Amino acid sequence: PDSVEIASGMPSPDTVPYVSATFKCKDGSELHIDEETMKRITPYQKTRGMPDMIKWMTIIHKEFHNPPKMGAAEDGSQWGVTLCPGALGGMDYLFQEIMRKNDVVFLDEFAFGGTKKQVRKNRAVYVGLPMDGDGVIPDKLRDYLDRWEEVSLPFANGKKLNKPRVICMTPVGQNPTGVNTPLKRKQEIYKIAQEYNLLIVEDDPYYYLQYSETPIPSYQALDVDGRVVRIDSMSKFITPGIRMGWISGPEEIISNTSKHMSLSCMSLSCFTEIAVVKLFDNLGIQGLRDRVKYLRDFYRERRDTVEELVRKHLAGMATWTTPTAGMYLWLNISGTNDSMFLADKELCKKYKVYVVPALDFACDTTKKYSQIRICFARAPQSDLE
Repeated sequence: PDSVEIASGMPSPDTVPYVSATFKCKDGSELHIDEETMKRITPYQKTRGMPDMIKWMTIIHKEFHNPPKMGAAEDGSQWGVTLCPGALGGMDYLFQEIMRKNDVVFLDEFAFGGTKKQVRKNRAVYVGLPMDGDGVIPDKLRDYLDRWEEVSLPFANGKKLNKPRVICMTPVGQNPTGVNTPLKRKQEIYKIAQEYNLLIVEDDPYYYLQYSETPIPSYQALDVDGRVVRIDSMSKFITPGIRMGWISGPEEIISNTSKHMSLSCMSLSCFTEIAVVKLFDNLGIQGLRDRVKYLRDFYRERRDTVEELVRKHLAGMATWTTPTAGMYLWLNISGTNDSMFLADKELCKKYKVYVVPALDFACDTTKKYSQIRICFARAPQSDLE
């Protein structure tokens, strides 16, 4: 503290134009960033996040997941957490760490397009695992692993593909199917991962949007081995525009993932981090519990509204399973094996309604599918009719 700072390549704090800031929340509370705090946050920050933000991430995981490995070492070396620029940004850095050329990654049969692109970006190959109303089917996962040489032939294109080491799933409110994988199914999948030494990537942005008062435990809550890496997102918990996510799991993987991030964006925006810290400080742990309850009730009401309307207008024309989490209704259109016509641009423009066909999410694009995805999160209740 008494040294003269002439080593680091940081600009002078005297040139920073910001002095203080205030965020006003919907509940009327004001989150104030004073001058001293502004001086502290405006220089370069640690890649993994400000200490106050990491403290809150740790509190959240203890409260909602309580990973077995969290307290496995006094210095926390067996479990770690890092912030990332949104869940997709975090996935980018994580996949750089855990994937190599010609690796094979198991995904949900229908998966978010960004996930598939991230796999391809790392010159790896994805294979979709068959799903039912509870998510990935354990017997199919085991069968694919046992018969890998045979199963991999359609995906190989003349290359020798490595046996899968990673399975990446969205187990809660799955995008696009809305599936919420029950605890028993998660336990079965985790047991297979133990037997075949698979790393589970739990891409779980909808975890806090479960409608039940007792949420289904996460894979990380079951992780006695340190083989689960969670990707979480503030997009659904607070708002997408702050571009904040976080990754947690085995410290070695988390540490190396943050090194990839340090060579790119270096860290999140200081304003993003301090805005969330101030919000969480204001809410406290009980306020966070209340926030989860609010999200649960809000999206459950939206689900009920859209399901009632679908039942009213599409009876006999579509079937579906009532979602218990998330923001999506997965409709199976009767009388067709190809739902692409419902996404026709001119048709959608005419009726001012846009849906997403199953093919956009499918890992196997050689087939035709009869489903479409409806998102009931954003449209006002008055517009849904």
